[in-house]
Amino acid sequence: MSAGEIDLLPGERVLWAGEPVQRPFYVAADGVIAPAGVILAVAALWFLLVKQPSGGAMAGAVVVLVVGLYGAVGRSAVRYLALGRTTYAVTDSRIIARSGLFRQKERSSELAGLPEPVLKPGPSRTGTLSFAGPGTVTLMGIGEPKRLRDLLVKAIEEAKSRQAPDSSAA
Repeated sequence: MSAGEIDLLPGERVLWAGEPVQRPFYVAADGVIAPAGVILAVAALWFLLVKQPSGGAMAGAVVVLVVGLYGAVGRSAVRYLALGRTTYAVTDSRIIARSGLFRQKERSSELAGLPEPVLKPGPSRTGTLSFAGPGTVTLMGIGEPKRLRDLLVKAIEEAKSRQAPDSSAA
């Protein structure tokens, strides 16, 4: 995402813009979801082949098979492909992620409402920066993640200090 593609708020300035340099196929959550998907898919396939159901039972088994396959590999494949079209930006007031496999969707998180970022190192000097809390933007597959984490820590502190009430105005 270049600075020209970002709809900036009045007075907002871009501190960093980039994209994933490494796209992980599996992430930690897949360690539970993928095996569960395999179990569902195998069970549904067994039911379809051995029991040879008809009507509603067959339709239900096919749905379970599709859900299982999506959990086993589809979810990871969709995320991998979407990361190829993902761009990130950090401004002095928010983090912005633009992503989507077919249609680009923009999400943002206000810096003043974020805790310190958590760095999960990845291969080849890459990593993922995430924040505690639901709905926050996660920066996945970033190059030089320690440098970006340090920039984010400083930007979050500055955003919070701008939002804090001025105690000298009493």
